Amino acid sequence: MSKNSASSYKLYYISNDVENGTFIGILSRPEEEYPDVVVTYTCPGNEEQFRRMLFSTEHINWQKKLLFQAIPIRMNAILETTVTEKGLKSKLYFNTVLKWMPANVAARLDYETPEDVFIDKLSLDHIDFIYSQWTHSDIYPKSDLWDIVRLNISLGIFSRHNGELLAWAMCGNYGGLSTLVVQKDYRRRGFGKLIVLAVTKEMGENGVSPHALISEKNNVSLSLFKNVGYTKQSTILPCVVVEGPDTSGP
Repeated sequence: MSKNSASSYKLYYISNDVENGTFIGILSRPEEEYPDVVVTYTCPGNEEQFRRMLFSTEHINWQKKLLFQAIPIRMNAILETTVTEKGLKSKLYFNTVLKWMPANVAARLDYETPEDVFIDKLSLDHIDFIYSQWTHSDIYPKSDLWDIVRLNISLGIFSRHNGELLAWAMCGNYGGLSTLVVQKDYRRRGFGKLIVLAVTKEMGENGVSPHALISEKNNVSLSLFKNVGYTKQSTILPCVVVEGPDTSGP
């Protein structure tokens, strides 16, 4: 917050019982029409405590649209029950798979850049164009990109001929690799793998263990991250949108 991020990032945990791993992370954006992103977890065996905490906490604004990101299956039923008890409704945004790599492995990656392109940091001038190409702009606002470009790792592949931005990827606001895009006319030239390698390596060099949440149906990205060296670290992790009230009853 001291760096004037556009959004608010808060992490809550049970202070007298840290070992059970129960926490709620909340990302709130300045754009009111976009959901708060909630990332939450508890270690196996603490589901009942998690249920009580989720229902009773005052830190989650249930009156606002929410995106629960990457909920483990064993916790998803608790979320669905809580949503129903609060008279709200939920829907699956998509199912994701977590891919991960240790920071020390990422830091040792290497790659070669073709002579006709170069890799450089993204700037605020690129945000409008990048946002116009973002598939998930329905739930992620432009302010997310503003924070990422200013405060996190974000790289692009540029043409040496005219400086055009051909592909890009970023270290997102929750620390994972995100916003991977290759412009349509420049696909099948290895730029996707190249930019993933570049961002992954820089994350590793900065002590971050890169990870990515990828749609279970996105076979191209799943294969790409496997080829780079990411390993699968999860079963399916649903991303769930909560909004209300539930008016489907009689």
